[in-house]
Amino acid sequence: MADIKIFSLVSEHDGLSLSVAQLAPDGPKALVQLAHGMAEHKERYFPLMEFLAGHGYASIINDHRGHGASVKSPDDLGYFYKDGGRGLVKDLHQVTEYFRGEYPGLPLFLLGHSMGSLAVREYASIYGRDIDGLVVSGSPGENNAVGAGLAMTTAAAAVHGSHGKSATLDKLVNGGFAKRFPEDGPFGWLSVNRENVAAYEADPLCGFPFTINGYRALLNLMRAAYDTHNTVRRNLPVHFMSGEDDPCAPDRAGFDAAVKNMETRGSAFVTSKMYPGLRHEIFNEGKPEVLEDLVKVLDGWLEK
Repeated sequence: MADIKIFSLVSEHDGLSLSVAQLAPDGPKALVQLAHGMAEHKERYFPLMEFLAGHGYASIINDHRGHGASVKSPDDLGYFYKDGGRGLVKDLHQVTEYFRGEYPGLPLFLLGHSMGSLAVREYASIYGRDIDGLVVSGSPGENNAVGAGLAMTTAAAAVHGSHGKSATLDKLVNGGFAKRFPEDGPFGWLSVNRENVAAYEADPLCGFPFTINGYRALLNLMRAAYDTHNTVRRNLPVHFMSGEDDPCAPDRAGFDAAVKNMETRGSAFVTSKMYPGLRHEIFNEGKPEVLEDLVKVLDGWLEK
């Protein structure tokens, strides 16, 4: 198996340098593009990419704008630059076009986790004909406070500037997650795998607060992800995956509502599975069942 290749693409949206990682086995049968979550980076998905390669899938992932190495300076972590979430979605599509150019004719599946799961649902409504299936992992549930949150970003930016920080926005967006497992610390809600949580806490490229610009982008992505006017093509297969103890969902009803929303938006082929005892980062819980189920879903789509 080849090594993971790290390279850069210049964003066609605004010229930002995007850091990209790619891994392919010999003679891949299909392609998987990954979209990571909030306040993390592409390297955390290398084990998943290696697993996929072992099952015949080439994969690619980029650091989202304002994350990892896709920043102009370290001070820009959590800052999304021009057009926020829409710029992020355009970047994802640019990576899709690059990957398809590398492997013409192969099916391509898009997988988004957490914030990435919001981005890929907006992607599906704009560029859905460029993908052959969509996996939604760790999806935040619909939040009726999005409108109020966006109004808060406007007010906060007027005081602090779009590059400023806001403790109030931090609490609004993230404050409720840790309350689910207070004995496990501020990031214990991410995972029952204590080694995974410790690695996240020790990583300077994880857990950073967003700028006001970043929170506005995140909230716009959430609004777009659940907007039933943003339709997807009827024959796009979609699979939702989540831990039953993931406070993002925030419960079975919230998870089921997200699944129903995708059906309402047009897909006639939506499936889902929740995993008892698992939290937010299901791919980092050390549970083989999750990874095996993912490959079964992808293989099933290839067979149809």
